[in-house]
Amino acid sequence: MTRRTKKAVAPEFGRKGAYVLRNRAALLKSTQEVLANIGPEATIDDISEHSEMSISTIYKHFENKEILFAAAIGASFAEWESWKNEIIKDIEDELEQLVIPMRLFIRLKTTHPHYAQMVAKNFESVSMIVPVLGKEMALHVNRLVKSKVLQIDDVPLRIANLSAILAAALRSKLIDPKFSSVDAEASIKIGLEMLGLSEAKLKKLFDQKLPI
Repeated sequence: MTRRTKKAVAPEFGRKGAYVLRNRAALLKSTQEVLANIGPEATIDDISEHSEMSISTIYKHFENKEILFAAAIGASFAEWESWKNEIIKDIEDELEQLVIPMRLFIRLKTTHPHYAQMVAKNFESVSMIVPVLGKEMALHVNRLVKSKVLQIDDVPLRIANLSAILAAALRSKLIDPKFSSVDAEASIKIGLEMLGLSEAKLKKLFDQKLPI
């Protein structure tokens, strides 16, 4: 009788793998909290104390502090993106699909206060998110150009300028108490004018109540 060989189970699907993933998630959450409270000058010792994990355990998950911080910031952004996608999933108008995420992003302090605090304290690091936003906007705008909803050229340049305006509006909204959502939206409108949107169309888009 042929003896059956027990099939190996990949570590990521076993109990050990699940434990590692839970530890990693807990470490990322603790790092986000430390970044929100201390900022980029936080140390691995700070992370270790807050997460109640040994430094050696932290280095098993991440090679260095910079990679850990980038992963923590990226995880927060991914969480915001999932939330945003859930909000706009039933919106059919393509221009609304483009504009609403921008209007939501500048309201980070209201919708995701902990993430907003982390962004405010680590804006230089969080600036890595701007290219991701720009890439998503570029894909959307190119679809609108292809369907002739927008009639513009030099899309990459226009998106780069719009992304910079969006980042600046968010920063001002987070660090300047006098800079309101109305001010932030006025800045975004200027950026959207570069996409060929008329003042009347922009008014219609921004007069709509946000679905939050």
